Amino acid sequence: MCSGAEEGKVWFLRAKLDMSSDNGTLRDPVLYRQNITPHHRSGTKYKAYPTYDLACPIVDSIEGVTHALRTTEYDDRNAQFHWIQKALGLRRVRIQTFARMNFMYTLMSKRKLTRFVETGLVTGWDDPRFPTVRGLSRRGINIDALKRFMCSQGASKRIVNMEWHKFWAENKKEIDQHAKRFMAIDKIDHVELTVTNAGDGEEYLSTDFLPKDPSFGKRLVRIAKKVLLEKVDTEGMVVGENIVLIRWGVINITKAEGRLEGIFVPNGDVKAAKRKISWLADVPENIPVTLCEFDNLLSKEKLEEEDNFEDFLNPNTQAESEVIGDVGLKTLKEHDIIQMERRGYYRVDKPYVNESKKLTLFMIPDGKKKAMSGLDGKLAHR
Repeated sequence: MCSGAEEGKVWFLRAKLDMSSDNGTLRDPVLYRQNITPHHRSGTKYKAYPTYDLACPIVDSIEGVTHALRTTEYDDRNAQFHWIQKALGLRRVRIQTFARMNFMYTLMSKRKLTRFVETGLVTGWDDPRFPTVRGLSRRGINIDALKRFMCSQGASKRIVNMEWHKFWAENKKEIDQHAKRFMAIDKIDHVELTVTNAGDGEEYLSTDFLPKDPSFGKRLVRIAKKVLLEKVDTEGMVVGENIVLIRWGVINITKAEGRLEGIFVPNGDVKAAKRKISWLADVPENIPVTLCEFDNLLSKEKLEEEDNFEDFLNPNTQAESEVIGDVGLKTLKEHDIIQMERRGYYRVDKPYVNESKKLTLFMIPDGKKKAMSGLDGKLAHR
């Protein structure tokens, strides 16, 4: 902000600029703007405010910045940046330029993203559909994976349009190492299977939270005569077929018409069975879970300069599914990341409190264009 002697210094700077320079930013730059609207903090004390071009070289120098990282769109202003520092006798700051990275179907402009927030198209700057650090964190990005992705891009000066699946694939490498496994079944589209030789519902089996790393401990899985299967997984089942209930074992189907029935085969050949499906014991302890999926805010891959982004808003960017979850999901806390067997990775946005305050999970893309099984969600898998 400028006043009195400070404003005089600005005029002095402008007077000394080279009006014959080939660089337009050195001929007649805009260094400050008049604004008589009362400021929310300083009121009417100041009548003029510095522009980005004037503030950056001064602030960077006095605050001890050694390298100013700027995208190539500011290249023509680098000479002006150093001129101002030299004219004011300030310590010189080195400029390191790199190319701007754009993402497909995504707006990166803060001005345009502000429109989304102000008009209520998103819930805020931490909306999981937003390309902000807060938004990506809420979606389920691992910070270490984010840092690795940034470093892997290097300091290229070539502008690129990145596809999101490369970004999320890097994230999957990290979260897969500690995402505990659970199971859930669709609340509506499920089928009941009776395992005639199963126990009375008070039996449990012990399985690893993370099959690849037993050090993460084990969880107890309830076994019962009545189990729930995804309807899509049971299509075409026939009598005599062996199926595998993940983490339990082989079930031989004895009845396929009407309600499914089968018997547990203790020493069944797991590898020989074609169907390996998720399941859940039909017991009162199961909890309701809401799964949230998200899609791109834009319907066009890359906007052109003349495009109005409001003409390309995606009308369907969020969807919810209600599922029945394993009672073990009650132990999850906000920000925990898990994998639902055969569904995908999820971040806990709201932990389970009670039946009216259900567990809410946000799907985390894994870098693949299709879901890891036939359990596709309601939106595109990205």
